[in-house]
Parts: sequence; C-alpha cells; structure tokens
Amino acid sequence: MAGHPWHLRHIRGIIYIGLVIAIISIFVVSYQGVSEGTPVNVSVREYSGLWALALLLASMLPGPLNYVFPWLPLRGHLVLGRRALGVSAFVFAVLHVISYLGPTLATNWHELYTPGKLWGSGLMLGIPLFIDMAVLAFTSRNKAVRNMGPHKWKKWHKTVYILLPLVLVHAIFLGADFGVNHGPDVKAGSDAGALVTMLILTAVWLALFLLRKYKVRLAPQRLRRISASSK
Repeated sequence: MAGHPWHLRHIRGIIYIGLVIAIISIFVVSYQGVSEGTPVNVSVREYSGLWALALLLASMLPGPLNYVFPWLPLRGHLVLGRRALGVSAFVFAVLHVISYLGPTLATNWHELYTPGKLWGSGLMLGIPLFIDMAVLAFTSRNKAVRNMGPHKWKKWHKTVYILLPLVLVHAIFLGADFGVNHGPDVKAGSDAGALVTMLILTAVWLALFLLRKYKVRLAPQRLRRISASSK
C-alpha cells in the first residue's frame, strides 16, 4: 500500500470521517424539524434507518460491480472500502435502535406492541437482523478472518444475502418513509419515495449479482458491440 495514492491508503478512514459528518448532520436536521412538530428521536430514527439500509446496499455493490465492470475507475477504493461501509451501516443501525428503544422504554413501553401486529412483527424481525449485522460488523477485520478461518468467515458473511431482503421487509413493516406503516409517534404522512428508491437499488444489485454468478463481464469492447447490434 505504500506506493498507492493517499486517498486509497486511507479510504476506510475517509469513510469513517464521512460517517461522523453524516451522524452530526442527522442530529442538526432533526433538531431543525422540531419546529414542524416532529420529535428529535423520531427524525433520528427514520434518517438513521434509511442510512443503515443505504449503506448496507452500498457495502454489497462493490463485489459484483467490480466483476461485471472490471475497467471501472476507483476499483481499489470500492474493494478496500466495502468493509468500512458495512461497519458504518451497523453504526447507523445502532443509532436507529437506540433512538427508538430509549425514548419508548423511558416513557411508554407498551408502544412496543400496541400499534398492531404489523408493527410487532417488524420489531421482532429486527432482533435477529440487528444481531446478524453486529456479528458481520465485529468480524469485518483481518484478525477475525484469521481467527475464524477464511471458509467459515466467508460462509458467515454470505448471510448478508438473506439480511438484505429481510431488512427491506422490516422497513416496509415499520417505516413511514416506505409508505406502508408508521409508528404512533409519527405524525407526518407516509411517503413511498424511499421505498421505490431502495427497491431500484436492490434491483441493480440483484442484476449485478446474477451477472457475476453467470460470469458475465462487460468490457468496453463488449459494450460497444452490444450498442452497435442494438442500432
């Protein structure tokens, strides 16, 4: 790594700096939203949940993206930064959980189940998802790979393929931003824009994943041939 550019050598540190900036920004925006009647903890919960899902997707994209498009710039940045993106997703998941459980348990713990079966199911689903994200985050170190062994480590980290669709289900059951359901402390109307965006990104990842599975690599020459044949 000594001969590489500084931004490649320190890509993980750059991502973690971005993580801190994003968290600060969430709190600033959430405090500004108090004047509109939205409690700080509700805004933090919603923003951190969206960030956790977005970064989970971002951490899963580099592998298939680099395989399908081997000529892409910033290839090394994507490879070296994906673990940091996954850890950042877990940090936002922690913030997401704290911003809900903290105020709820302190004021009215009955709100854990009174909003209905869909809400309760979403909360119960969130427990194993959070545990899995925690394990993935804490084993995202070279030392963990050595201790667990590459085969066992890789097998455990493949659970992310199950984690992603279940996180989407969790968000649909609970997320006001997903336009399906929302908690009793959310006063704003539902908005499906975030759901559409996340589903599109998930579809992009799935397409890239399938292309990699069938060993399809889109080199520039092949793309030109495809473009020429379509005219």
